[in-house]
Amino acid sequence: MSIPSIKDCDLQDKVVLLRVDFNVPIKNGEIQDNMRILRVLNTIEYLTNTGAKVVIISHFGRPEGPDDNLSLKNIVKTLSQLLNKEVNFVNDCIGEKVQKVVNTMVAGDVILLENLRFYKEEEQNDLSFAQQLSLVADVYVNDAFSCSHRIHASIARITELLPSYVGFSMQNELKYLEESISFQAKPITAIVGGTKISTKIKMLKRLAEKVDFLILGGVIANSFLSFNEVNIGKSLFQTGIDHLLYSIIEIANKSCCKIIAPEDVLVAINSDYSIGIAKKIESISDDDIIFDIGPQTLETISSVIANSKTVLWNGPIGMFEYSAFANGTKDLMSIISNFTKKGVLVSVIGGGDSLSAINTSGFTDKDFTYVSTGGGAFLSWLSGDMHARLKLF
Repeated sequence: MSIPSIKDCDLQDKVVLLRVDFNVPIKNGEIQDNMRILRVLNTIEYLTNTGAKVVIISHFGRPEGPDDNLSLKNIVKTLSQLLNKEVNFVNDCIGEKVQKVVNTMVAGDVILLENLRFYKEEEQNDLSFAQQLSLVADVYVNDAFSCSHRIHASIARITELLPSYVGFSMQNELKYLEESISFQAKPITAIVGGTKISTKIKMLKRLAEKVDFLILGGVIANSFLSFNEVNIGKSLFQTGIDHLLYSIIEIANKSCCKIIAPEDVLVAINSDYSIGIAKKIESISDDDIIFDIGPQTLETISSVIANSKTVLWNGPIGMFEYSAFANGTKDLMSIISNFTKKGVLVSVIGGGDSLSAINTSGFTDKDFTYVSTGGGAFLSWLSGDMHARLKLF
């Protein structure tokens, strides 16, 4: 896919409106995971080195209106340290206050504007709001892949108003996803976990059509087990989707894709999350709650991965937040990382929960071919929904 890059633009003395995703986890004032910030540093540094004036915009959280706890001022210190450059903060993202600061900028300056979502018009994809954002800039650059599935003013509407380009982080995301989804390096294995299957139906159908093995975990696996009349006890699953599950199975059968659901599981009894008990699926009782895959399932999946050339992974396969049920996800990450480092496997992992699982399990993005910062965007890309809109740049 050919999308205009910032290298295609003369940036000297231009005001660049740079859309990033600084929606990072913060606890007690400390950033817990700065991957999304690190990913855009190359773009910011390139822009400043080529003489641009960089105006950074982002959302943070889901505020109902202005909220000091969700202010992007909490990012400024970390961003300044990482760039080794002072970043000025403006406590608004549109209007006269922003314009005054931009008017004083010189080539190489960087400012960060306030949380876009303090204005409801951002999520409404409001034209007037996009126009106000655009007034200060000559060029728009999107380096927020993780937000690019959203039809919001700073993502979609803004491209109607300014010459638009993508940054290096966005280019890398698209490069690795395109290479993986070209489905050339076979056999291909997709691992899909998480909770709500209805948000992943399109992706599951597309994967069932294209990959050799489709491995299911989490609530998605529970839903398939229940569909196949397996007693899943008190485990979470999604109701009213039998017709969707049937269509996925039908597509997989036609495409010779093997769907792999758990053969055995780790269960908790009466919501006791401290102990995981291994059980074959035919032995699950009415009081059991499935929270992870069992050792036999892990062995089966390991064998599949050992014979694969490409692995796509979205969503944890167990309740990794609890140590008793983290081993399935952690052990799979270790297996995939080992094959990746040996150079025999291309591994692409994406999704917000997947990022948390990577950090919790002690891995980094360096342990895999590529770790996508996108959650919903990763799903949207795998489903094919983002392609047409990105071509509009």
